[in-house]
Amino acid sequence: MFHNVNDMPLYYGEMGQVDLFNADHTIIAGTVVSDIPGLVFAGYQGMFAVITPALMTGAFVDRLRFGPYLFFISIWITIVYAPFCHWIWGGGFLGQWGVRDFAGGICVHVLSGFSALAAVHMLGPRSAIIPDTANIDDTPHR
Repeated sequence: MFHNVNDMPLYYGEMGQVDLFNADHTIIAGTVVSDIPGLVFAGYQGMFAVITPALMTGAFVDRLRFGPYLFFISIWITIVYAPFCHWIWGGGFLGQWGVRDFAGGICVHVLSGFSALAAVHMLGPRSAIIPDTANIDDTPHR
C-alpha cells in the first residue's frame, strides 16, 4: 500500500480512480453528483476550463503573441474562471440565488465573451504581425 505525506493510504479504486487524501467522494464530486467518481467530475470541469479560453482566441488575433497568450490564459483561469464557476456550480452565492447552468452557457459562453471584450479593450487595435505587407506576393499559382 502506498502512503502520502500525511501517512494516509492511497487507494486505487475501480476505473482508475485515485483517492489521494482518503476524501469523501460526495465532497469531491458534490452532493448532486455523488455517484460520479471525483476524477471524472474533475475531468469534466477541466474540459470546460479548456474550452472557455479557446472561445476567446478569436479576439486575440494580431493583438497578442503566443507566449503572452499562454501566460494570460493561465492567470485568467485562476483569477477569473475558477471563482466565477464556483459562484454558479460550486454552491456559491449565484447558485444559492437559484441560478442554474447545466450546459455551461453562463460559465463558458458569457464569461468568455465578456472576458474577450475586456481583453480587447485593454489590448487596443490589431497590429499586423508581418509589418511589411507591401512585399507579399499574392499572385495566384498555376
